[in-house]
Amino acid sequence: MEYYDNNDSQYDPPQGPSVNQPNKMAIASMICGIVGILLLCCCVMFPASVLLGVTAIVLAVQSKKGEPLCGYGIAGIILGIFSLVLGVAEFAYMMLISSMMRDPQFAPIFDQIMEQYENAIQSR
Repeated sequence: MEYYDNNDSQYDPPQGPSVNQPNKMAIASMICGIVGILLLCCCVMFPASVLLGVTAIVLAVQSKKGEPLCGYGIAGIILGIFSLVLGVAEFAYMMLISSMMRDPQFAPIFDQIMEQYENAIQSR
């Protein structure tokens, strides 16, 4: 019995099934993508949205570590791409509107839009 009571053995019994820990970089990627999309609701925050979209994509790719992407990583890539593409589209839209406002050809259109807004506000 002395043989079995000896604690100097090299054998460690298994501690149970291993639980996969969530990948923190993939979770950070998903959070960056969500915040980037939420920032698109603020018209002037598209630069931050673009930066967060790129960050989400980079973090998702780095979280791979030779294994297939987990759900958080896939969500981070998808949300990052949405944030990046929609942020660039919002920037292009703002540039288009800005150039149209400076062009005298479009002045009557913007005057009409402003009159409609004023009428809508006054009718309340």
